Amino acid sequence: MATMRTFKTIWLAAAILPGCARMLDQTIHSSARQEGCTANCTADFPDLKTWWHATGEINTKTPVADDNVRQSHLYSVHVSQTGHGQFYDSFVYETIPRSGKGKLCYPDDYTTMCPEDDGISIEDDIGATMAWSQFLYGRDVVLNVTRLDGKSITAADVVIRPTNLHLNVTAMGNSALISVPYSPCTHGLRFSVEFADDIWEYRNAGAGPNSYYVQDVNASGDGYVPNYNESMTIGGREPLNALLIFASPFPASEMVPSNRDNSTVVFNPGVYHFTGKKHAILSPSVSWVYMAPGAYVKGAIQYMNSVSSLKATGFGILSGEQYVYQANTADEYSNNKSDATSLKLWRGDGVTAGQSWTLRGITTNAQPFNGMDFYGDLDNFHVDVADYKLVGSFYTQTDGLQMYPNSHVRDVFYHSGDDTIKTYYPNVLAERITVWKTNNAPIIQMGWYSRNIANISVDRVDVIHTRYIGGSEYYPRGLVGSSAYYLNSTLTNTANTSNTIANYTVSNIRAEGFSPALVAVNLLSSIEDFKIVNASIEKFYPATTELDVSKVRGFTDASNGNKQITMGQRSRNSTGLLIQNYSVGNETVNFAAENWNAKSTGRLNIDPAFWGNWSVL
Repeated sequence: MATMRTFKTIWLAAAILPGCARMLDQTIHSSARQEGCTANCTADFPDLKTWWHATGEINTKTPVADDNVRQSHLYSVHVSQTGHGQFYDSFVYETIPRSGKGKLCYPDDYTTMCPEDDGISIEDDIGATMAWSQFLYGRDVVLNVTRLDGKSITAADVVIRPTNLHLNVTAMGNSALISVPYSPCTHGLRFSVEFADDIWEYRNAGAGPNSYYVQDVNASGDGYVPNYNESMTIGGREPLNALLIFASPFPASEMVPSNRDNSTVVFNPGVYHFTGKKHAILSPSVSWVYMAPGAYVKGAIQYMNSVSSLKATGFGILSGEQYVYQANTADEYSNNKSDATSLKLWRGDGVTAGQSWTLRGITTNAQPFNGMDFYGDLDNFHVDVADYKLVGSFYTQTDGLQMYPNSHVRDVFYHSGDDTIKTYYPNVLAERITVWKTNNAPIIQMGWYSRNIANISVDRVDVIHTRYIGGSEYYPRGLVGSSAYYLNSTLTNTANTSNTIANYTVSNIRAEGFSPALVAVNLLSSIEDFKIVNASIEKFYPATTELDVSKVRGFTDASNGNKQITMGQRSRNSTGLLIQNYSVGNETVNFAAENWNAKSTGRLNIDPAFWGNWSVL
C-alpha cells in the first residue's frame, strides 16, 4: 500500500488575486497590465468569482514543473457581469496527450517506453491540446475569449457546442464575446468554444475496423502520409486546440466546510503535487475532501472511512498528469494494468451499508485509468453527483463515473476514452450530460456481464463529438451499447436467461457531427420495457468504418441448454424494445416510413429472433 501523503508538506505555489478590472474597449491579453492593476485581475464578488495561478507555464511539449500549472498557449478568457463593461481574468488551464511524458512504463524513467497501445496515436504528433476555464456566477455574464495568436475572427467563425444552447456570439478583432445567461434555478453551463480554422479532420488509413489514423503534418510522427487519398475517409472532426468553458453556480453552504477538524482535508488555492509514485490514502477519520477554487492537486485520493457519508466538493482540480498510463499501485505505479490495483483518481475502500459519496464542482484532468471506483457493500452505497467535469482523457481506459444503486448523476461534462455513462446498477438517474467521446466503447454502456437491473433513466445527453476508427463486434461502439462478456469476449453463450434489464429509458439524446450507431448491443440479459425516446443523429460515420449500422444480438445461456435471452415477454404488446421519435439528419425514422432498416436512413439491424418484439414509432 502506498504511503500516505502528508498534506502539511505539499508545496503551495499559486495565489488568488482579486479586485481589479479591465475595460472592454481596451486590448485584453492575459499578460497585459492595465493602469492601476499590478497583477492578474480576478473577481471575488457575491455574483462572480474567477481565479488565477501565478505559476502558469505555457508548454505544449513536455511535463510542466511540479509547482506549475499548464496554461493555455492559445486562449485567454475574461469575464464581465453583463452591463458592467469591466472584465476579470479567468485562468485558462491546458492539458496535452500523455501530459508530455511519452509512453513511459515507469514514473520518471525516460529510458524505457511501453509498447502497449494506450489509445493515443497521432494526437501528440499533430499537437492536440485541450484547454478549459471555470468561474462561479450568480447573474448574466459576458465572456471575452481572445486568440493569443492574434488571428482576427468573425462571429461566423465560432461554434458553441452543444449547439442547442443557442448562446449569442459577437466578435471584435481576435476576440469572441459570448453571452452566458444565468437563472436562479440554473444548473450551470458546460460548453465547447470552437473556431473554424482550428478544426482537425481525423482520417482513417483505409476501410474496416482495424484501420488507424493518418496525418500529413509531421513527417516523423505516427501515421504520416504526404498526401491523403479517397480511401482515407474522415472519421471525426474536432478542434485541434479545444477550449471548454465551465460556468458554475455558487455552491450551497453545506458544500463548503465551516468546521475544519480531522474529518476534513482542505486544499486551499495553490498547487499540490504527490509525484507519480504516491497518492493520498486518507486517515479513516477523513470523510470530506474540499478543493477550493484555485486548488490544483496533482495526485489521487483514496478514502478509508467505513462509517460516515463521504464528500468531495469545491471547484478545484484533481489531475493525474504525473502518473503513467494504468499506473499500478501494487507494482511501483508502473504501466501494468490491473482492474483491482491500477490507480483510480477517486477511490474508496471498505464502504458499508448506508454510506454514500457526494461529488460537487470538481474537475478531474488526465486520469491514467478508470476515474472512480469504491469497494465494499456496493449494493447499499450510492453516489450523488452534480457539476462534475472530466477533461484530458486522451488515454483509452478513461471511464466515466460509476453509478451504484440509487445514484443520481447530473450536470456533468465527460471527455472520455472508454465507457462513459455506466449503467451497471439498478435505480439510477443520469441527466443533463455533455459528452466528448474518443476512440473506445459506447457512450452509454450496460454490458460486460449479464446484469439483473431495472429502473434506469438516462436523460438529456448531448454528444458534441465522437471519433472512432472502426466498429467492433464484441466491443461495439454506439450511443447505447453493450459489450460482450468481459472475461472472454468471443463467446456468445455467456448470457444468463434468469437476468433481466427492465424499465430502462434513454431519452432526449442528441449526437452532433459524426455519430456511431444508435444501438450496438450484445444482449447478455433478457430485455423488458427498454425505450429510446427522442433520439437525434446529425449524420453517421461512413459505411467503410462499420460504425453506422445498429446491431442487436441475443446471446445464449450455456448453463441453461443454450437458450437465447428473450425480449418483451412481459412487456406491453410484447414490445421489449421501443424506439420512438428517432431522426437522422432531418428525416424521421419509423416503421411506417419504411426507412428503418440497415440499408436505409435508420440503419437498424435487429436479430431476427426478436422480430415482433420491438418497434420504431
